[in-house]
Amino acid sequence: MKKIIVLLMALMVAVTTSADTQTTPVDTVDVVCYDLQLNTDFIGLFGMAYIFANNNDYKLTGAILADSIPPGTYTDCMMDLTHIATGKQIPAASVTIDLSVDKNRNCAIKGRMIGEDNILYNLDLSWQTPTTQDTVAIAFDKSSWAAYYPDLGHDFMLSNEDDNYDIALDIVQVPMGERFTEKNLNISYCRIANKQTQDTIKIAAAEGHVWQSNDTTYLSAIVTGFDSVMYDIQLWYAVPEITETVEVNIPNATFYNELASDGYYALVGTTTDKQYEFAISLLGNTEEDVPGTYVNDGLFGGFSGVGYDFLHFIGGQYTTYIAQWNADKKDYDIISVEKGEATVQMDEDQNVRLQGRFVGENGVEYKVTLSTKVDKPCIVDDSMEGAVDRVYEAGTQLTVEQQTEDKVLLEIMTDKDLLAMWLYVEYVDDKLVVPEGEYTIDDSGDYWSVIAADGSLGKTFYATHDGEYFTSFYFLVSGTVHIKHVDGQLHFEVNGYNSYDVPVHIVYAPTSTDIKDVDRLHMGCRKEIRDGRLVIHREGTAYNVLGIQE
Repeated sequence: MKKIIVLLMALMVAVTTSADTQTTPVDTVDVVCYDLQLNTDFIGLFGMAYIFANNNDYKLTGAILADSIPPGTYTDCMMDLTHIATGKQIPAASVTIDLSVDKNRNCAIKGRMIGEDNILYNLDLSWQTPTTQDTVAIAFDKSSWAAYYPDLGHDFMLSNEDDNYDIALDIVQVPMGERFTEKNLNISYCRIANKQTQDTIKIAAAEGHVWQSNDTTYLSAIVTGFDSVMYDIQLWYAVPEITETVEVNIPNATFYNELASDGYYALVGTTTDKQYEFAISLLGNTEEDVPGTYVNDGLFGGFSGVGYDFLHFIGGQYTTYIAQWNADKKDYDIISVEKGEATVQMDEDQNVRLQGRFVGENGVEYKVTLSTKVDKPCIVDDSMEGAVDRVYEAGTQLTVEQQTEDKVLLEIMTDKDLLAMWLYVEYVDDKLVVPEGEYTIDDSGDYWSVIAADGSLGKTFYATHDGEYFTSFYFLVSGTVHIKHVDGQLHFEVNGYNSYDVPVHIVYAPTSTDIKDVDRLHMGCRKEIRDGRLVIHREGTAYNVLGIQE
């Protein structure tokens, strides 16, 4: 079960030169910040170490361009200042910084930045805990929301809020009953927000304790903010007491097979009267792992992973929840599962039966009986219905690219859809590249085959779009493609199926003027999905699905 962090940083400048501009600065400003963050998580991927710092006047964002950053002097940097009062951005014209690290691995940066406003900014950036001038106690009379990720260093978070504060503390690598400091905080998921002042307080230091007593988990922490306030924070979590029991019988659930790809499978279904929906994600790597007893003990498995085989996380790929139909709003009310146990059985025909008891956040115990059958793996975002029967009319252009000695791409792109197929050819036809014959859609990599889809844009698929965003995908995993040569032109017919066994029938029968390109050994084309949009990179230039340069 993964939490994914996306770091988005907009730097408004290009790489600076190693020397200061020759113009004499018109002014000098000292920028002193005591909340320096030097993020090296992506240095191997992007060749950058990111710099973040703030004070009452300025917000600084920057990066050191390097494959590693030992202490020393750096001039290959990017940097951008924002003047908080005016919102004015000041990109750097040149930057020189000195990086130092003390024995406690605390970093400090001193240097100079000449902005494009021709002002010299003297930088003094470090991490220093401020002297506190006030103390605020924060406690809640209701159970917190809890999240637990045993495979991420036992990442554990409690969050709660009332009319005054919104609090979240996320700790990593802290055994139950042990103490922690700010070095154990997953700071990206920590939050101290004052609802009355609309301020979010940045954490400078913390010292706390996490423990359990009976059925309750406690997290107590003394947190020092960069606002010079000490926050005494008390959070707790307990599974709700059971107030009633409800029977939930689901005879025809869906089995989502992600065992081989992501280490889990999911069971999702509704009762015959549609009053209840149930979903659970269970851990495993092969179909042999399907049967067994799965437990969420409501106590986070003692931070051992034992007894914590499913999560009550709602959303994304990994989902466990109960949903009850709400007639007033004509939609389901989602109820998180706070505790539960399920036994899964599977017979020789791979019929699956689940029986379990689950306590919801509403205090209701749901006794669930569910039946389904092990399904083959399906591809995320693949269309679950809607058969395709597409005939490309005269005038539709086909692109043919011989990408390697034995691999050829056939691609059709129109103002409403896109077809891309990669074929392995035993030999290359002198004129039309792709020899006549029947090609099988599979993952064999053999001659006379079409590369089966895996959900990426480098494998065979058909998709519709609205000119900017995709509206449907059909990832072809089986079937045939029949190639013919007619009057010196390529013709083909696709009879395929996507991962949900939705049939896809496509015919291409061109006139003599329809072939757009026949490129041999063309290696300069790459596709990616960016924010739901297809972006095509060809010879260093990016285009959208309509061929318009990005």
